[in-house]
Amino acid sequence: MVKKHFLTYGYPKADKEGLSKLISGLLGIEFEKASGESYSYRFGPIAETISVFDNYMEFDEEWSQPDFQHCPILVTASFTIGKNIDKQAKAEHVKNVLALIADLIEIKHSIYEE
Repeated sequence: MVKKHFLTYGYPKADKEGLSKLISGLLGIEFEKASGESYSYRFGPIAETISVFDNYMEFDEEWSQPDFQHCPILVTASFTIGKNIDKQAKAEHVKNVLALIADLIEIKHSIYEE
């Protein structure tokens, strides 16, 4: 059975750039600025993706995480490639590092099985 891990966090401060720099320093990664003023890390040794973006999506006029409207910024991470044990270890490592960031709120850790 293949497992995929997904993390979602909320941040109550409207500072995507500052949060991206903080996460970059803690994880030793580089974010790229993407469209819509979001920041992303793709297909590296830490995760398949880590993204920092707005919770409110203006083009859809809705909240990505409506129960967390007090968090204007979201951080997501995905761990989908490799052995299950490696994906779990990567997800736990990122969770432990993100736990060091003051005010960052864990919204969910989803595990999907195929």
